[in-house]
Amino acid sequence: MDKLTRLLLVDDDSLLCQVLADYLQAQGFRVSVAHDGESALIYLAEHGCDLVLLDDSLPGLSGLEVLRRIRAQGDLAVVMLAAGSDEIDRIVGLEMGADDYLSKSCHLRELLARVRSILRRARNANTTERARGSDIGVLSISSTARTASWRGKTLRLTSTEFNLLELLFANPGRPVGKAELALSVLGREMDRYDRSLDMHISNLRKKLGKLADGRSPIQVVRGAGYQLLRNHE
Repeated sequence: MDKLTRLLLVDDDSLLCQVLADYLQAQGFRVSVAHDGESALIYLAEHGCDLVLLDDSLPGLSGLEVLRRIRAQGDLAVVMLAAGSDEIDRIVGLEMGADDYLSKSCHLRELLARVRSILRRARNANTTERARGSDIGVLSISSTARTASWRGKTLRLTSTEFNLLELLFANPGRPVGKAELALSVLGREMDRYDRSLDMHISNLRKKLGKLADGRSPIQVVRGAGYQLLRNHE
């Protein structure tokens, strides 16, 4: 892992921050710490980073509000850290554009694997020209520029959402299985109760809107996965 990779850890628990920062720095990351949402946003505006590890239960300015403001600015990778196991909080975070959601009680090696996976996909996307800009109906994608537009309007997508759309776009009219999507885009296998992929797809469908007949351009194919319709006119 590139030693210049910059992480911002945002959590009001000083002891946890020390443990995580020490571990991640030992793995070759440059780690900065903020203990509240306002400080985190100021730091990002002044210095930026490659990925944010964000507590979902910050005092004052909440973690979800910090996430909302980050997403208003762009597609910076964000992994939410949850103290509890509230599924509603997890769903809301994913709906708002978090790239992943982890329990603070998870093994440090799992946290490291998730962070590396997200960063690796982002780097591969930025350095590998997989396809030139192309169109299907009213949807246009440029893998090189990592931009997508719908009916001529640029879509504001997170990195994970773009990667999902790109994979579906490469297989128009063919269902792509959840297992394939999870491995290719999330970088992991899903367990039985993991709804992360479904939430990212749900966000994509909302941003794309509806076709003239009221359908979403991304269809659920029961037992087969998700399918991007070939024609969108």
